[in-house]
Amino acid sequence: MAVEGVALTQFNDLLWLMAQESGGMVDARNEKLCARGMYQLLPPQYELNPNGEKSFGNAVEECQGGIRYILGRYHTAASARLVWEANHWC
Repeated sequence: MAVEGVALTQFNDLLWLMAQESGGMVDARNEKLCARGMYQLLPPQYELNPNGEKSFGNAVEECQGGIRYILGRYHTAASARLVWEANHWC
C-alpha cells in the first residue's frame, strides 16, 4: 500500500477483497477464467503488475497490480467491495 501511495483507511477493504479472490494465496490460479494472483487479475490486466505476468509469484507486486486495478476501476476499495458483495466479483 505504501509503495502505491494508498491510505491505510483502505486496508480492511483491500484485505477483504483479497480474501474473497484468493484467500491470500500468492499466484493463485483460476484456470477456468485465466485469472491469476492474489486479486485474480484477468490477462488484459496483467500489465497492471509492475513486471506484468512476471510479477506472479511475488506477493508485493501482485498486491500492487490488484491495488492498481481496484483503484483505477472503482476509485476506492470500499466501492469495489460493494460491487463484489452485490455480484460476487469485482
